Parts: sequence; C-alpha cells; structure tokens
Amino acid sequence: MIGHDFEKIQFDIWGFHFLEPNAMIGDALLFICSLIISNKISNLESQHAFHKNWRRFYLIFGFSFLLGGFGHFFYHYLGLWGKYPSWILSMLSTYFLGLAQISLWPNLRQQQLFKKAAMLLLLLGVAIELIVFNTMDLNIDQSRGLAVPSIISGIGMIFALFFLGLYYHKKYHPNFMYFWIAVLTLFPSAIIQSQKINLAPWFDRNDLSHVLLFICLILYWKGIQAFKHLNSLKDASI
Repeated sequence: MIGHDFEKIQFDIWGFHFLEPNAMIGDALLFICSLIISNKISNLESQHAFHKNWRRFYLIFGFSFLLGGFGHFFYHYLGLWGKYPSWILSMLSTYFLGLAQISLWPNLRQQQLFKKAAMLLLLLGVAIELIVFNTMDLNIDQSRGLAVPSIISGIGMIFALFFLGLYYHKKYHPNFMYFWIAVLTLFPSAIIQSQKINLAPWFDRNDLSHVLLFICLILYWKGIQAFKHLNSLKDASI
C-alpha cells in the first residue's frame, strides 16, 4: 500500500491491549544490535574521543529505539508521552555521533567550532521539540512531533557522516567510506516515510526503515574499525 497506512495490528493478552508488535520487535532488534556493537567498542580499550563518543551514540541510540518500541506497544496506556523520550534521545545520539566524527578533524580550532555548532544544533532541536509538544495537538498528526528530530538528526548526520566521512576517506583511509555510504543507504527511508510505502500490515514503512537502520549500524561499525589505521592520531578524550 502506497500513500496510506494499513490499520495497525492490535491484540489482547490477559485483558491488556497492545499495539504494533512488529514495531516492538524491530526496535528491540536495533537495541540489541546497538548494545553488541557498543560492547565491541568497549573491548577496544581506547580512550580516544572517537571511540568514546561512538560508544555513547550506540548506547543512547539503542535505548531510544527500545523506548520507542515501548511507546508503540503500550500506546493505549502511555499515549504520546510514551514517544517523547525516544524522539529527544534520537537527537542526543546524533550529537554524540557528531562529536565522534569531529574528534578526527585535523584543525583543533575548527574542531572546537564544530563542537559548539553540534551543541547548538542539539539545543535548538530540543527547544523546538518542547515547543511542539506544548503547542500542537499531536494526536491529530504525530508526524509533526517526529519531524523535528528527523530534521535535526538529518542535518547532523549529513555533516558528520557524509561530508566528514568523504574527507576522512580521502585524507586518512578508504574504509572511512562506510560512513558516507551509510548516509546514502539511509536516504531511501525519507522517501519510504514521506510516501508511506507499506509492504504489508506486519511489515510497514517503519519496519522497512528499521531494516535500513540496522544496515547503517553495521556500516558505522565497519567505518569505526578504520580508526586502527590512524596510528598518527594520539589518544584524547572529551
């Protein structure tokens, strides 16, 4: 179905009414994948800001989707309040992703400017999202609440993964290409969501986007592994 959504899957267990189990499963898988890769980064025993912030990204990203899954599954009990935390955390995870990528920038003065810009983008996104929460009736259209973190995260990822990824690919090592490839991999998600491309009731547009996100998490990890080739960089922390 294109242009419209299927009716959401609902079911009852022991008198409790649950919604969208497919979304809960997809979000849980993203959470598990994030924890596994976060643990792999910890095992590297590196104190460099690149590794520290990528680990923070995976942890926060994973929990944002776990909470998002609960927001879908327990919607009849939590309402929109069940979705707010995941929307905020998604912007925070992008912030740490940005810090990780910025930590490899060779010019320290410019690096500090990039960090301040990343913080400003995060604060702007959170502020606008809080305004949306308090001024708009999201029961009518929840996409308004999701639009802000989508735009903020999109801006941060395009800069940190695509532009910096291309630069590091040329300057440091070919394996940094996985970062900008991940952005291109995720780009179809915007089309899937905006055009409401649903393959089946049990595999809708959100589930299809989850598959792309899962692939991107793996691509990020492959890009992170390129760091081992940068012997000239000294360990530093944020």
